[in-house]
Amino acid sequence: MNRKTFTIATLVLLLVLIPSSATAKKAKPSEGASEQDARAPRLVWRLHAVHYLDLREAGLSIEQRVPEMLDNAEYELRYEGIGGSAPGEAKPKGYLRILTTPDYQARVAAVLEELDQPPKTRVFHIIVLGASDEPAATPEPFELPAGAEAAYREINSFLPFRSYRMIDSALVRSSGRADVSLSQSYAIEFAFRVGPSKEKPLEVQGFLLYSKGYERTPRHMETSFSMDIGETVVVGTSRPFREEDGTALIVLMTALE
Repeated sequence: MNRKTFTIATLVLLLVLIPSSATAKKAKPSEGASEQDARAPRLVWRLHAVHYLDLREAGLSIEQRVPEMLDNAEYELRYEGIGGSAPGEAKPKGYLRILTTPDYQARVAAVLEELDQPPKTRVFHIIVLGASDEPAATPEPFELPAGAEAAYREINSFLPFRSYRMIDSALVRSSGRADVSLSQSYAIEFAFRVGPSKEKPLEVQGFLLYSKGYERTPRHMETSFSMDIGETVVVGTSRPFREEDGTALIVLMTALE
């Protein structure tokens, strides 16, 4: 084969090989991308009903329990109001609409099933005492449970009153809100929830002592506080609506269970 023939044969071979090599190079990125897409987690929207928890508290609890799903930039959480429900089904407080993978959706559902439970019923013992600046002509003896007795002795040691009497007491069983009617036209209302504190887990909110039967209801005591199970709290001391007898009202509250 002379030199001219060799050169022509080499050129023909190169022309045949170059297109197939370029095609092969183009195919590799495409194949790699499809493999990467196949490995990428599939995101889905799902609606989770919340029956008892506060919606924001539920969302925060889920993100604390399943923090890994926040790593995905496309993760999304939306708070939605009450919607329709099936016949006979209690309407939830609202919904969490979440965009994440099916695996994380299952974990979210498990967290909600654990945390979104009806509040436990608690029992409180409420005692209302009347305290006077004047000594009683004939003291009225009264007995108090051990915890309330200790609280009474403590307040008796530093408050300026010279005599005390029992106005009323009540056992209150509630799962979150209570309205209590007492003798001598007094009433109490309050709400409570279980908070994050381990030392004082019961958060009593909007505790209100007022007089019944008036057009403009007099409020004698209005406060909020935290307490532990078994603890007796001196809720407060207040002058009543009519002060001509110089009597103050003192409220003791014990969380029995």
